[in-house]
Amino acid sequence: MENQIVEVKENNISLTSQSMLTVAEELSKFIKEKKLSSNIQGKEYVNVEGWQFSGARLGILPMVNEPIKLQGQQGEIKYSCSVNLYLGEKKVGYGYALCSNLEPNKRGFAEYAIASMAQTRAVGKAYRNLLAWIIKAAGFEPTPAEEMDEVVVSPTPPIEKIKEHFKEAKVIEE
Repeated sequence: MENQIVEVKENNISLTSQSMLTVAEELSKFIKEKKLSSNIQGKEYVNVEGWQFSGARLGILPMVNEPIKLQGQQGEIKYSCSVNLYLGEKKVGYGYALCSNLEPNKRGFAEYAIASMAQTRAVGKAYRNLLAWIIKAAGFEPTPAEEMDEVVVSPTPPIEKIKEHFKEAKVIEE
């Protein structure tokens, strides 16, 4: 099984049981080596880059649609985004996601970052909808890590973390 090459032909992702296990083992090794997962409450969740690698390994590529700004509450920045997955010219998957600056871990984020996270989440969701089975076989949780933001108890906005870092390094003064 080692060094076995599993060929995926356009418009055909049906693999034998053995070749699926070979691909799952390869994905597991790559995701671990490249640190493309996050440990959240003792479980490993694949980051979007790991989902992208997994999809690309099977010849499945994303086409991200333009993020759409949504009407939210007063002061809320909220975006949605959808992604289609293609194997060659054949559409094989779809994902949709939202992001808002009212989420606990997104407070203080700029508008572009909210729009970007909607895209990132949509990519992860699209691949999850299609490939959760192989990620699970590779030993990971099938939920994209980017969807697990709620588990952080006391978030610090990124700009505050940056300021704190530079204060400690005595690069900036208040």
